[in-house]
Amino acid sequence: MTLFGSNATDVTDPTLESGDAAARAEALRWQATYRMGIAAVVAGGALLLRALGVVSAESYGAYRLGTQAAALSFALATAVYIAFTGAVQNRVQSTKRASRFLVRTQLGVDAVVVHLCALLLTPPEQFERTLIISMFLVQLTQLYFGWRTTLFMVGSVAVCYGTMIAAANSVQLLTSPVEELWTFALFAAGSLAYAWILGHQGLRMKRLMHLFEKAREGDFDQPYEETRDRFPDYITQIGRAYNDLRGHLETIILTDPLSGCFNRRGFKQLGDREVSRGVRAKWRMAILALDVDHFKRINDDFGHLTGDEAIKEIGALIRETARAGDIVARLGGEEFSILAPDTDETGAMHLADRIMQAFHRRSFSSVRGQLPITISIGVAADEAAADDVVRILTARADEALYAAKRNGRDQAVLWKTGMRLFDPAPERLSGESSVVARRLSREIERMP
Repeated sequence: MTLFGSNATDVTDPTLESGDAAARAEALRWQATYRMGIAAVVAGGALLLRALGVVSAESYGAYRLGTQAAALSFALATAVYIAFTGAVQNRVQSTKRASRFLVRTQLGVDAVVVHLCALLLTPPEQFERTLIISMFLVQLTQLYFGWRTTLFMVGSVAVCYGTMIAAANSVQLLTSPVEELWTFALFAAGSLAYAWILGHQGLRMKRLMHLFEKAREGDFDQPYEETRDRFPDYITQIGRAYNDLRGHLETIILTDPLSGCFNRRGFKQLGDREVSRGVRAKWRMAILALDVDHFKRINDDFGHLTGDEAIKEIGALIRETARAGDIVARLGGEEFSILAPDTDETGAMHLADRIMQAFHRRSFSSVRGQLPITISIGVAADEAAADDVVRILTARADEALYAAKRNGRDQAVLWKTGMRLFDPAPERLSGESSVVARRLSREIERMP
């Protein structure tokens, strides 16, 4: 059975309630100020009206204690309530945490004080006034403390209101106590229905917040499921706006703006997804590490603006040549990487050869055809047997890439067991390359 297009039981899921101790403390802290202020204003107004004779009907408290004693008891109850609420505020302000027990204690005291003050000053025929205040308390509880605490609040009101009716009836101050209980039944049904709707909206907001948190991490896989909202409202409109922005946000966060390829974050996120699929399906997976040959010459001979234009052309060419399911990323500078799912060594080398041939055929407009642009590729493939397969294959592909560069560039080299990143004369590599080579070699040697 569903309510407003969502599983009704979801609203009572304890994992989705406002269960964070810090959030409860923050809510109690600011609410305490309003509790104390409202209590002082209401108590002062009630005592003033009594003193002026505007309100003179006999209450249960006046009947039992006398008018003056009832008024003094009312003032004392209000003072104790304000002191208790202030102590709760100081506690949560110092500890920054609030247990569910502390929250329910405060709410229980709210219910007791409201009904006790009504017994002391309110005529029995006006007891319904307490239900108006209680409705507000129930809504506030659902909004900030979750559905289970709301049920506790309704139960507290039921006990207090029933006790108040029984007390007034015991001294014959009520002509029809059954009618009062019927009034309470209507209050309970209405407040629970409203709290349920409020809880449902809160649950949808939490799901929407979860989507935005995922988006902040670069994960745009999940859309807002607006089909679950049988009665669209403002939350649905926000969800639709999020769905409309998903594609734009994904492009901004996961894509390198210069080359049009994925950036490091996009490569990692999409790579993790493909690895999960590959581990389940026991695919072989390949990584191609690509590096543009002598790219520094382009910047030196034509300038950095031309170098940027060349990167745009190179990124577009790699993306056009790669297969539909391949993940193409620019990792920085003139370095690119391709993750090829469900691809063995033969397929990966075929892809690498196709990319090199595409470079051979292309006359790059950025350098006006005056300089051939070639690329070196390191290739590594293995079974997707563990979640760290991308890290391992990337290191191996980097090792094969350096071998390709060492052997003359403009070629693809497949990583093989026993391959070494540098030959016995490491001084033949530049200082930076030698440091990188040794680091990658040590990482490879530590791998199983």
